[in-house]
Amino acid sequence: MHPILFEWGSVRIGSYGVLLASAFATAIFVTNREFRKNGLSSVLAWDIYLLAIIGGMSGSRLLYIFENWHHFIEAPGRFIFSVTGFSVIGGYFLAIVMCAVRIRYAGESFLKIADLCAPGLAVGYAIGRLGCIGAGDGCYGVPTMAWFGMTFPSGLVSTLRDRNPALAVLFHNQYPGDSIPVDIPVHPTPLYESLSQLALLAILLLPGWKIGPGRRFAMFLAWFGVSRFLVEFIRLNPVVWGGLTSDQLLSAGEILLGILVLRIGKGSGASGNMPQSQA
Repeated sequence: MHPILFEWGSVRIGSYGVLLASAFATAIFVTNREFRKNGLSSVLAWDIYLLAIIGGMSGSRLLYIFENWHHFIEAPGRFIFSVTGFSVIGGYFLAIVMCAVRIRYAGESFLKIADLCAPGLAVGYAIGRLGCIGAGDGCYGVPTMAWFGMTFPSGLVSTLRDRNPALAVLFHNQYPGDSIPVDIPVHPTPLYESLSQLALLAILLLPGWKIGPGRRFAMFLAWFGVSRFLVEFIRLNPVVWGGLTSDQLLSAGEILLGILVLRIGKGSGASGNMPQSQA
């Protein structure tokens, strides 16, 4: 775990930024492959990438600000210009809306394009979450004594007892009979999400998927929603309604959206003539 990979004077290259850039680059590579196999315009593809980056970064930051509104009011500049502080679900929602408008303008089927983009979305998210591990930015979960617990002593949000009193209180509440470690192990929740998305990627790249009915995109939405909903139970996000976090509420919406896309796709794909993905 190395938040800063390189530093020269005022120039600082962080692991989060490097892995985020790698996530976008890999997602573009995978999606380009899908576009080429289906004979689609590279101009449309690059427009979608640009809108996905703008919508993803803006939506992620806006949702993070909303989730931490009381802290944002105290220091808005720090939130707006910080290199960390993103809520990925917000980014996905805004990016999908912006890309849908561009796809409609191009006269293409949204479900077809969304199916082609689904593997790229999965691999991009998988790599991006590793950036949270590298930076130790506080996206980790609650304390744990399990063997797979991780510590982030030099992270942007340290797990050292003396530097993170709130985490020390959580550990004491969970394990009242144990002494609080100097460096408190926590659930590496971004790693859980990354592994989940890599498993999804393997499924989405299986041959035989019909491109166009929206099944691959629906699978991405539902899988992402379920995995994020479950991992939120061991994350440090605050509860906002009904015992659920804001990300869990959005995840539930994403699951419902996946079901809706599947139903719409069944209707639009009833006539057949949909190309199939190749391995």
